[in-house]
Amino acid sequence: VWLIPQWLAGIRPKPSPSKGNLAALQKVSVLHGLGHLVTVMSMGLGAVSFVHVVKAAEPVFAAILSAIFAGTVMAAPVYVSLLPVCAGVAIASAGELSFTWGCFSAAMMSNLLFASRAVFSKMAMTGDDQGENMDAANTFAVVTMLATVVCVPIALILEGPKIPAAWAAATAAKGMTAKKLSTTLFLSGLYLYTYNEFAFKVLGLVSPVAQAVGNTVKRVVILVATSIAFATPMTPIGITGSAIAMAGVLVYSLVQQAYAKK
Repeated sequence: VWLIPQWLAGIRPKPSPSKGNLAALQKVSVLHGLGHLVTVMSMGLGAVSFVHVVKAAEPVFAAILSAIFAGTVMAAPVYVSLLPVCAGVAIASAGELSFTWGCFSAAMMSNLLFASRAVFSKMAMTGDDQGENMDAANTFAVVTMLATVVCVPIALILEGPKIPAAWAAATAAKGMTAKKLSTTLFLSGLYLYTYNEFAFKVLGLVSPVAQAVGNTVKRVVILVATSIAFATPMTPIGITGSAIAMAGVLVYSLVQQAYAKK
């Protein structure tokens, strides 16, 4: 719906991954699909604020997995500089904290899957034999299509029978129509895809750890944006956590640059 017309019209170059790169991206697609699955599960099992607290640890997972699978080991101060970022997001998200083991487990699995996706995607994007027109945007496009093949059958098996009742309940809500719901779902998917495509473009320029830091701080931006959009005042603890996270990003950036020059 979104990509194929662009490829056919020549707006985007048509991707042609090599056999080796396609095999690597198949693994990434499984991580991508399952990562979104457990993230949605975690939000259904507990408070969204608690999910953001747990997912603040994603840079730590990225750092560990980068060292194990990519052999990228940073200086100790760089690892320490990640802590204020994670702590700040956790504090900012903790206003409505409610713990459940199911939510915690799913959110931690999300950290593992998305950090793994970032590491293996970076390895695939920097490989020698990538194929033709395999830039970051097209790499994500291929990953998404492969993940769709994996996820759609699972979704139909697990949720297929529930779709008619869920659709009827949603359209029966006050102010909601089938057209409005369809438009909302389409735009939501488009925005999510666009966000993830830009995330892959960022990943093509920086390390998986740096990308994870940006992804973590995004949670603070969401908290601030929703506070403005819905006229919901931020609590003192939310403001404090946001300030710590933003300062942490600056510290991480300065420390990482300092040690990159050595």
